[in-house]
Amino acid sequence: MMTVITSGFAQKKFVLYYSETGSTKTVAEELQKQLNADIEAIEAVKPYSGNFQETMQRGQREMQSGETPALKPLKSKIADYDVIFLGYPIWFGTYAMPIATLVKDNDFAGKTIVPFCTFGSGGLNTSSDALTKALPKAKIQKGYGVRTARVAAAAKELDRFLKENGYK
Repeated sequence: MMTVITSGFAQKKFVLYYSETGSTKTVAEELQKQLNADIEAIEAVKPYSGNFQETMQRGQREMQSGETPALKPLKSKIADYDVIFLGYPIWFGTYAMPIATLVKDNDFAGKTIVPFCTFGSGGLNTSSDALTKALPKAKIQKGYGVRTARVAAAAKELDRFLKENGYK
């Protein structure tokens, strides 16, 4: 695991992500590689299954009802990390419902959160704003978003993003 010395102390970095189709996982793995950080996938107890339409219908039902999916326990402890790169696909203009469960059920107070997302039609700013509201005691940083169709090109963009924002 990479630690970066900033202001006299080492910052432990963690890549935590939810991926439905594999696009967010691809970006998460590239981040993990470039940062040499720990990584873990967020998994729903009852996985979203079926085709794209069925997944979106379930996600929309959950979002409208305020019901969030149960998640499998994380193997890592959020408390052990200073900077968390939080990844997700964009559903209906914001983060996917498993992220709603994660932020509701975990303490991110004092953590630096760097959102990253994959999307078909946008949503990084909206999802970052939603994270800021959901996690008022965390520091939400500028995030990284990439269109699903361009995930293969993410390595160079991520390198630039990480350098420009002081993570590399």
